[in-house]
Amino acid sequence: MYEYNDEDGGIQFQPYDDELINEYLIPKLEGKPRREITMKDVYSKEPWLLDHPMGSFFKKNEWYYLVTRTQLAKKNIGCGQKAKRKITRDDDSGSWKANSKDDITDNEKKMVIGEKQTLAFVKSKVNNKKQKSGDGTSCNVSRDSESWIMTEYMLPEEKDKFHELVICKIHVIKNSKKKDDDHNEALNVSSLPMEEDDGILNYDAQFIYQDLLESVCYPPPPPPRKL
Repeated sequence: MYEYNDEDGGIQFQPYDDELINEYLIPKLEGKPRREITMKDVYSKEPWLLDHPMGSFFKKNEWYYLVTRTQLAKKNIGCGQKAKRKITRDDDSGSWKANSKDDITDNEKKMVIGEKQTLAFVKSKVNNKKQKSGDGTSCNVSRDSESWIMTEYMLPEEKDKFHELVICKIHVIKNSKKKDDDHNEALNVSSLPMEEDDGILNYDAQFIYQDLLESVCYPPPPPPRKL
């Protein structure tokens, strides 16, 4: 769960997927939260405007939060089985677009204990105004040198039950100039056909989207766990 980082000279928080479920999400649901991961509304602002904690506890450009999600139906917030992923400010700021889910398996019990879903933030094409960041300073909406990725960790899906509490890992990828074309193509995923209102990519677009994420956004996998 913790690893020593030579560059920062300290211990960093690098949990495995099953640890996030067993040691952070479930204890929070049972009223026994741990202090490493705090609550935050990640849908209140664009990811670069959130007041992310500074320091070396998390890996560089990576943060973990406990998040209460809102259900989304076609016409009524608070109904339906899908999560609201559009930024909640009044202007059209953008939204998190979801990819397919993967199971999370307990490595000791060899059973599925949760699910994770990867999302990419897609900016609105109509909003070019300056915005206030978490510290109150102004910044331009354009972040063409960055890709913002979020992974939601939740309990296994149940019929007719919406899991409000999840753990979100947000990280930003700084794109080099030579990858600008691929990066812009990934950010323009909003132009692909999608299902109405729920922000989930349709079947054909999912595979295109997943290929873009794998080629542009994903960091190297963590080293194998010692047995």
